[in-house]
Amino acid sequence: MAITTTADLNSLFNLIYEEALFVAREANIMTNLVRNFTARGFMARKISQRPQVTAQTKAEGVDFSNPTSFGRNLLATLTPAVVMAQVILTDEDRDTDPDQAQTDASQELGNSVATKIDTDLVTDFASFTTDKGTGAGASATIASAAAAVSVLRFNKAPNPINAVWHTYHWHDLWIELGQPAATKAFLGDIANQALRDFYVGNWINVQHFISANIAIDASTDAVSGIFQEQALGFDVRQEPEMEPERDASKKVTELNMSAAYAHGVIRDTFGVKYTADATTPT
Repeated sequence: MAITTTADLNSLFNLIYEEALFVAREANIMTNLVRNFTARGFMARKISQRPQVTAQTKAEGVDFSNPTSFGRNLLATLTPAVVMAQVILTDEDRDTDPDQAQTDASQELGNSVATKIDTDLVTDFASFTTDKGTGAGASATIASAAAAVSVLRFNKAPNPINAVWHTYHWHDLWIELGQPAATKAFLGDIANQALRDFYVGNWINVQHFISANIAIDASTDAVSGIFQEQALGFDVRQEPEMEPERDASKKVTELNMSAAYAHGVIRDTFGVKYTADATTPT
């Protein structure tokens, strides 16, 4: 017996869609944690540094004869590039979709550029020279996190210092904070806060953030970052902008979202990478 199903009606009736569900995006946190620049055009930005002056003891009655040369040396180069995302909507889709396809596409295109910026900046963690992580295949620990902070303090990095953790690195730290071993000092309010919120805003005098935009490599490891804002630079050349383009002969509308910026390490001694295992917690 032939049975007519909804599949047989698809060519006759519009499909009914649930409200559009967007791809989950992390909030763009990194641009607020690094040094920001702006400029016009696409020339590379050359960042220079003056030397540190050291005061010395001078003998009585003798001219001081050891002045510091106060020139500049190249510290870093930031090279801008354009990033872009595009959606093409047919007139039929745009006019028929009850959930406003063009509005939804515009929002998702904006989110895609925001995620690209954040991902580019967290990828720069791997370019820091110093690594104080526990290493590939090893769980993140509070002691190694504190070691990273101590390096930055030794390098005279000013406050605030920020830590941006892969979500699985943070889970390892949470386990250690929330379940202190008998041989460790009781962590008091820090442990209690970790158990309540799964997040601690500030401990060991560092602001902590969690990002799912940090990639996991083929060996199931990830690189988090602990840094002062001068360690990384974000140089905006073109703010994110939407530019629609009509193709009348095809009866389609292109939605083009683009931005232009540079990013990278600008002061290596103010940043520490943290390599550790990023296996999905059980």
